[in-house]
Amino acid sequence: MRLKARVVWTFILVLLMINAVVIAYVLTKSQMSQASSNGKSGEEIASIGKEKVTRQEWLKKMEDRYGKATLEQMINLKVVNQLAKQNKLDVSSKEINRELLMLKAVSNNFYEDGHTSEKEWKEQIRYQILLEQLLTRDAVVSEKEAKSFYEKNKDLYQYDDSYRIRHIVVKTKDEAENVLKDLKGGSSFEAVAAERSIDRYTSPYGGDLGFVTEEQESIPALYIQEAQKLQPDEWTKEPIQTKNGYAIIQLKEKLNGRSFSYDEVKDQIKRQIAMEDLGEKANVKTLWKEAKVTWFYDGEQD
Repeated sequence: MRLKARVVWTFILVLLMINAVVIAYVLTKSQMSQASSNGKSGEEIASIGKEKVTRQEWLKKMEDRYGKATLEQMINLKVVNQLAKQNKLDVSSKEINRELLMLKAVSNNFYEDGHTSEKEWKEQIRYQILLEQLLTRDAVVSEKEAKSFYEKNKDLYQYDDSYRIRHIVVKTKDEAENVLKDLKGGSSFEAVAAERSIDRYTSPYGGDLGFVTEEQESIPALYIQEAQKLQPDEWTKEPIQTKNGYAIIQLKEKLNGRSFSYDEVKDQIKRQIAMEDLGEKANVKTLWKEAKVTWFYDGEQD
């Protein structure tokens, strides 16, 4: 069976996790460089009894652990942008928004938080589409083959109404009433969820369940019924009884169900088919030679 949309989005999620490490490292590197220029590279930043940890030791550890991956990601981004410009390739806002919608609809673990904003998701989607365009620019996928894929996998392009919900689960109704008092008093939903919710899987994420639908048996039916009555950022005014206790839910976003026609997604399908046919060659590093890349780690074996 041909490559499915979920496989592509799994790749993007992995890419974003790598980029989170990259961003953290780059920010730390910038801070350390500034400290070094101020003569603080030998500054003690931690102590364990009589032993100390200096900024220089910390930076060296960061570079050893993340330096190569960080530089590789920076090169990849520049390679894709430069070659896309040379080949007059671009991605429309309409296409980016459509693929973001599809990503949200198929992934109930979509989070827009302090780590990854929607703007950053769009930037990653743009990068991924440009990369696929570059890698498959010489590929020929027939209309017949693409149309056949679409007809066999229409469910990938049809989505029900979905709701991005946060929840706070507590054991008793009295506790739920206290949660409502905290929220009415100005406490943020995320903070109260992190502090009070007994759902250990979602409490670290502010109670975020991601995007859910009526079809998901793991989600209480009352959650969906109540979410349908709420506006974005509103929460229920009364506790909802669940098998684990009582819950307060908040609606963050609603996605209206829709179907994408073949004409809307045919370019995406053709890229996916061509990417699968490329196999191991479907890798940004295959573009390095064309972009005349040289780097610090030349000569090292991967």
